[in-house]
Amino acid sequence: MGERMEKIVDIEDGVLGELYGRDCIYIDTVTLDGRDDLTFSGVINGCLASRICAEKWIPYTLVFHRVIAQFSCELDTYESLNGTEYFDYSDFSVIQNSERLEKFPIRKDFDRSIYKHFRVFTYDVVFDIFAVDFELKADMEKAKDF
Repeated sequence: MGERMEKIVDIEDGVLGELYGRDCIYIDTVTLDGRDDLTFSGVINGCLASRICAEKWIPYTLVFHRVIAQFSCELDTYESLNGTEYFDYSDFSVIQNSERLEKFPIRKDFDRSIYKHFRVFTYDVVFDIFAVDFELKADMEKAKDF
């Protein structure tokens, strides 16, 4: 049998669509709480959200649940580490058959099969997150024009 190949899959949100471009996701805060939830909040550039395509700043909250690890790296440094193939995808994706997740030394009493490898590109920083799932909420009522 051949090796399983990694596959980067763009995540399409029901409200925002796919998110593309360095100027798309901005972070105000990132918080890891005592329940192993990692929460991002900030604004999304509506011009770069495929279902919005309008000059609006859209407040969002993105929560990853049951996080066992997260890694962050400055965007331009990340590109130098990993090459440009990562920039052919959206700013929010899941990496199927992730080599990094497969090799990660997860505790023996944890069920490895429930974790996924997510990647989030923001304006300044790239995050790789190992978590069970996520929730993305866009607050369209508080969206403001540029």
